[in-house]
Amino acid sequence: MKRMIRIIGTIALVWLGTLGFAHAGVEPGGIAPDAPDTYTVRKGDTLWGIAKRFLRDPWRWPDLWQMNRAEIRNPHLIYPGQILVFDRAAGVLRTAKPVGPIDEKRSPQVRHEPIQDAIPSIPLAAIEPFLVRPQVIDQKTLENSGRIVGLEDGRWMAGAGDVAFAIGVPEDTRLVQLFRPAEPLHARDGKTLIGYEARYLGTAKVEPNDDPRLGTVLRLQQTNEAIQPGDALIASQKETLVNFVPRAPEHDVDARIIKLYQGSLAAGRLDVILLDQGEAQDLAPGHVLALWRVRPPVTDEENRNTKVFLPEERYGVAFVFRVFERMSYALVMETEKPVRVGDAARTP
Repeated sequence: MKRMIRIIGTIALVWLGTLGFAHAGVEPGGIAPDAPDTYTVRKGDTLWGIAKRFLRDPWRWPDLWQMNRAEIRNPHLIYPGQILVFDRAAGVLRTAKPVGPIDEKRSPQVRHEPIQDAIPSIPLAAIEPFLVRPQVIDQKTLENSGRIVGLEDGRWMAGAGDVAFAIGVPEDTRLVQLFRPAEPLHARDGKTLIGYEARYLGTAKVEPNDDPRLGTVLRLQQTNEAIQPGDALIASQKETLVNFVPRAPEHDVDARIIKLYQGSLAAGRLDVILLDQGEAQDLAPGHVLALWRVRPPVTDEENRNTKVFLPEERYGVAFVFRVFERMSYALVMETEKPVRVGDAARTP
């Protein structure tokens, strides 16, 4: 459903407090020292940013809202204009009033609130390219992808406006994205193949075809570079970031960063990183992971043959927002140091 129906009446001004959730709130030690008593949600806010106003650890948001496990994937949506009230005694957060003008007359009624107007979990601008275009392709997706088998007039290259012929186009698909598998991606052992970088080539429109036994005719739309026989394709489908609640995984995760996406040797806050674990290791969108780095050993100056090994250093957190079978995209939310390939991402 594109719209969400919420029933709000005069007796529902603090409706979250009546739902009987599984948690007992957040302990005082987990509350941010400067947490406000109330906060008015503004356009441009994110769930992470609001959580950080109230909590030392923003991924403890489910405790603050007293959510049970069933509500984690479909959290109570928060909208600009809502006033959040912090009950310090109980360690929980509630809405003080329904969405609407302050002087609006309160009476029991049905209101409609577009889901897309709810604030996102994390900044969408930072991850939009990773939701729209294929950046990495796992082995399963590659095996199930379609393929360009030829070009009109027997040519070897084509561009926007030209015709291409393909097989393996999913039924009822109207637009496809074209890509070329590029560099292989390996797990931390440097040998186990877990996927490929996807060299994004452009899009093509699927011409009508009533006989599925025949090959598919494509009209190339937008192209970044020349299309060639052998290039792969998948149905064009924008991934949507469901407003998953930031939360720690319920199991131990020990992933490694295998790629950075800002074009340098180190990443920073709001940069995207690629992890070497995914659905197979029970990672899911909304999981928050702590970033760790192994400190290199130092040499004892008094005994040059002795190396002193040091404890690992925790320096930041990342939010998982898209998951493949054995890989995951995550957004760096907080960091005190540059993020590097090889650093660990673990359950906080």
